[in-house]
Amino acid sequence: MRNIIFLLLIAAILLASCTKEDDGSFLPPPQRCDSTLYARPLTPDTCMDFPDEPVLYFYQRVGLGYGPIGKSADNPDEWFFLINREESSTGNEGSEIWKVDTCSGKKQKLANQAYIQPKLNRNGWILFMNKKDGLLYKIKENGDSLTVVSKEINNITFDWCLDGQAFFYRARFKDVAYLVSIDGTVLDSFAMDCYAIAGQGERVALSLRSDESGSYTKIALLNLLNGELTDMVEIAGMGIGGALALDWESDNTLIAAVGRGLHRINMNSGEVEEIEGDCENLFYYYPVIDPDNTSWLILGKRDYEYPTEFAQVNFTANVVLYNMETGQEWQLELDQ
Repeated sequence: MRNIIFLLLIAAILLASCTKEDDGSFLPPPQRCDSTLYARPLTPDTCMDFPDEPVLYFYQRVGLGYGPIGKSADNPDEWFFLINREESSTGNEGSEIWKVDTCSGKKQKLANQAYIQPKLNRNGWILFMNKKDGLLYKIKENGDSLTVVSKEINNITFDWCLDGQAFFYRARFKDVAYLVSIDGTVLDSFAMDCYAIAGQGERVALSLRSDESGSYTKIALLNLLNGELTDMVEIAGMGIGGALALDWESDNTLIAAVGRGLHRINMNSGEVEEIEGDCENLFYYYPVIDPDNTSWLILGKRDYEYPTEFAQVNFTANVVLYNMETGQEWQLELDQ
């Protein structure tokens, strides 16, 4: 049975001549199985500039808030995502963790009160921060074995490393990060003020607070075996803001959701390449590289409406598939 990503790739090949400047009027990919996770192509976005006055806008989400987690390593038809039902929330704090089988249509809620994007490893474990106590928990993909695995309150930044046998996180209220085994045993600690984290084997990419900008604009690489920390890229002065979330695209490149747009960071050359620029009506978050095809990004995306006369900005928060070769987006209909 072919999964939905395979179908999307077929459609992308057929539409290879389309670009972001096209009118976006093409058919969604065909369904080959009884799927409730149905992707529909989105028309290219129009970038808007909001009025400078008033300085303060009031943001209100319309509908449920969704965020991506990833796909199962054992079953590529199983997807994991967040649902936020809090009407007053503008982010994903206090979300439910859900799993859906895109062919059978079966859905399962795994956990409540996830504060930030959970991280999925290739061994079938999900790591997430609990909103109520701020600690990190692990849970199996089937919803079993919910266990506390951190002793410190987390500072909303963590990821798996060492091939899923350990994870790395920064403690709140202190500039200390910990390397912890999957059973919760602290293996090492590091003095650092970091924000975004992306683990890959024995390496962890981080956004560090920079003396130059005062924000998390310094991208560094930590070797977990010898504790060596190497500054790789300084993005201060590029006008894109600090790195809010990272994911490895390859052994040498990162995808970064920054304050303004999406960028690719080459950790060898230091080159920073724009994937999506700064639009005041768009915001991308929680980038996840599709492990089955690195041309596809799984993203959270907020679409902001133009401000009303009362400085009210309504927005939606959905999960989209983003093809990095064509720039085309497909929205996942997770509420069907």
